[in-house]
Amino acid sequence: MYLWLKDAIARDAVVITASRRLTRELQAAYAAQQLEAGVQSWVTPAISFWNDWCKRQLEAVADPLPLPLTIDDFSSSILWERCLRKHAPDAVPALSGVIRQARDAWQTLKAWNVPLADLAASARSPDEQMFAAAAADYQALLESAAWTDRDSIPRLVAGLLANKLTRAPRAVVVAGFDRFSPAVTEVIDALAAAGCTVRSAPQPDMGAHASVASFADHDAEMRAAGAWARHILQSDAEAKIAVISPALQSEADRTARLVREGLAPGWQYDGEGLRAAVNVSYGRKLSDFPAISSALLILRWIHHGLSTREISLLLRSKCVASQQLAGRSRLELKLRRLPDQSWSAGSLLRALKGRDESADSLAWFRGMQAVIALQQDVRHAASPAYWAGRMDSLLSEWCWPGEGALTSSEFQLVNRWRELLNELARTAIVTPQLRFNEAVLRLASLAADVIFQPEADAGVVSLMGTLEAAGMEFDHVWISGMHAGLWPPAGNPSSLLSRELQKESGLPDATPADTLLFSRRVLQRLAGCAPTAVFSWPRSDGESELAASSLLDEMALDIYSGPGDPGWHAARFYGTDATAMITDDPVPAVTADETVRGGAYTVQRQSVEPFAAFVYGRLGVRRPDAIEPGIAPGVRGDIIHNALHTLFAGRPSQADVKNWDSANLEQRLGSAIDSALAGHLRHADATHARLLGLERTRLFRLLRSFVSAEIERPAYVVVDVEKSIDSAAYGVRLKLRIDRIDRLTDGSLLVIDYKTGRPKNLLNRDGDPLDLQLVVYADVLQETVGGLALINIDSRSISYKGTPGSVESDVARQDAWPERLAAWCDEVHRALREIAAGDVRINLLLTADEGRPLGILSRLEEARRAH
Repeated sequence: MYLWLKDAIARDAVVITASRRLTRELQAAYAAQQLEAGVQSWVTPAISFWNDWCKRQLEAVADPLPLPLTIDDFSSSILWERCLRKHAPDAVPALSGVIRQARDAWQTLKAWNVPLADLAASARSPDEQMFAAAAADYQALLESAAWTDRDSIPRLVAGLLANKLTRAPRAVVVAGFDRFSPAVTEVIDALAAAGCTVRSAPQPDMGAHASVASFADHDAEMRAAGAWARHILQSDAEAKIAVISPALQSEADRTARLVREGLAPGWQYDGEGLRAAVNVSYGRKLSDFPAISSALLILRWIHHGLSTREISLLLRSKCVASQQLAGRSRLELKLRRLPDQSWSAGSLLRALKGRDESADSLAWFRGMQAVIALQQDVRHAASPAYWAGRMDSLLSEWCWPGEGALTSSEFQLVNRWRELLNELARTAIVTPQLRFNEAVLRLASLAADVIFQPEADAGVVSLMGTLEAAGMEFDHVWISGMHAGLWPPAGNPSSLLSRELQKESGLPDATPADTLLFSRRVLQRLAGCAPTAVFSWPRSDGESELAASSLLDEMALDIYSGPGDPGWHAARFYGTDATAMITDDPVPAVTADETVRGGAYTVQRQSVEPFAAFVYGRLGVRRPDAIEPGIAPGVRGDIIHNALHTLFAGRPSQADVKNWDSANLEQRLGSAIDSALAGHLRHADATHARLLGLERTRLFRLLRSFVSAEIERPAYVVVDVEKSIDSAAYGVRLKLRIDRIDRLTDGSLLVIDYKTGRPKNLLNRDGDPLDLQLVVYADVLQETVGGLALINIDSRSISYKGTPGSVESDVARQDAWPERLAAWCDEVHRALREIAAGDVRINLLLTADEGRPLGILSRLEEARRAH
């Protein structure tokens, strides 16, 4: 491959590429050629990316003083922000997006050598006029300060070559350019005029066999591409294979997973080994990497509170504080029980400190203290370099990017972040002084603009976009996504440049004809980059039918006859042989020192789904509380329970409750409610405090209604509230807590549980309990139990659901009540014996929704198909 390369280097030619990817590819190819020829060492070949070569030409000038100083992209963005802010309407919601568009438009103007006078004369719409005015100001700023930016360098280089102020190489080979902009052409002409031989790398014409295939959808298409590559590699392990995707920019990770699915079925089981088999050439925004996202959150915390969701991410991140997560995971669960709000470092430290003393929690607390300390030093303006240093020091206090050894990709990511800090420091040329929060905003904006992809081994299959493959050669290539809706792609003319200017200057995508011509040229180039090529397209996008691109009709293509869509690897586990995958997996019996979690709920789960009782009760799995705005339902329920506990803590009789006069009742209710809200108000911000104030008003109305309902019940005396009992039946140790126990007029006990969510019934149509929770409580009490009752407490109604005669004045107690309760207790004993024995049966009658939370652990679908 690249047969022209060795000859070009031998002739002392400089190779200039259109992309850094192609630069690395050619360097590796030349090294392979040298080794194949038996050469042990060689001079590094002169192969450079276009922008890097231009920059080196400026650096090579003997007397650089007359040259303008080149500012980097970060500094350029700051200048654009100033110029656009001056001319942009106040209604523009996000200037950062406009800055990106302006820089793209400016880059296009410079690449096509469009004079600013033409830009101003052609501007018609408000957006075009805004950009024209901002561009004039930007150019004036550069000229007044003797600066230039990256986009203006090619014209400077052309001038230096023309005036013989920089030396032209003997020969230049340009590679990977699908089209030459006027700025590139101007440099090439200047090189030729200076006596340099300039030629383009020969286009490979290896497309001896090309075929076309269609698949049901995008997923099937990309899995088939992976299977095709697998088929080739089985007969030629050294084959160089590429899969090209026009839509890679929007779905790179997902497309890579699909290709792996066909290339290496079961790749998920091999960690990084098989994951690296597909090398994806398209990177991600720097700010999308977890380590960078965590760093930006910490820096933003200096000036702005973080939401509970953002704090949760930091607590679960291995990039900060410690590699250990056990203590921080416990803190995160406690955080979910606190009001969702904007947390300052100080308020969060007060809320969490002392709740966990493990080493990783203490490291996290030290990080928060470092944030608080820096907050005292950011109230003044300072140089960008000073703030960059303080940012780096703060992240070091947080042990960022983690304690463990970095992988190659992680090392490159951290280096790119540190380059970003250096770029921030270099902005002193345009912003000598700024405040810390402004520096963080600028850093975050730049991180959102930078596309980062770590250099990695080539992998056995390269996955890349259509433009990234320019100039590259392969043994086999698969070009996907060739449907009419995606290829040719829609034109993308600039919205800040008038259509007339774009047409007159011949800018890319100025007309549909230009887009079509360029798409045809790219397609021909892709067809010729390998001896065998497959063009594919999906017949459906899930919502509508698709057709093949009309550009395929212009090519001589055979019908594809290779491997088809292999489907999902995991699907084979659900076939007719699923029984072979299910083996006995016994669970040990409960040990003498084991405490089963979940209390009475675990017994209830055992009666319905033994596997769930094992997971939640014995393994200790728990579902984290959802992070919700306002007062979460679970928190609201806790508040009501605590208020009722305080209200009845004195164990009043019904007669006592009836004797509470209006003033006494209001005082009791106020005391109970305030006690229940106190812990939540302690950590509430202004907004949440107001919500809790509204909740206090609601609770007054709710508890007044509840007290009125309590007065109408049959007579009772409250015996206990929030009663804790340690149970140890059949070797199953449970910690139980009963909301309330009343004594009825016949001396028996009424066991009560409060329900604050959706109203629930206690008994089914046959008069048996729907839930064994209250039966478990009744079973452990040492006195006669005369009834069980659920009290549903809701703003809409107060309802009592109990065994007959327990809470209604006009209903007699259930016939044969002691026998019925004993039978229910037998169900509890059976469940306890099953728990003790290690029962993990799976209930195959569960609905999909009921089985979903534990479906992966229980293998419910496998078991259901096996039976």
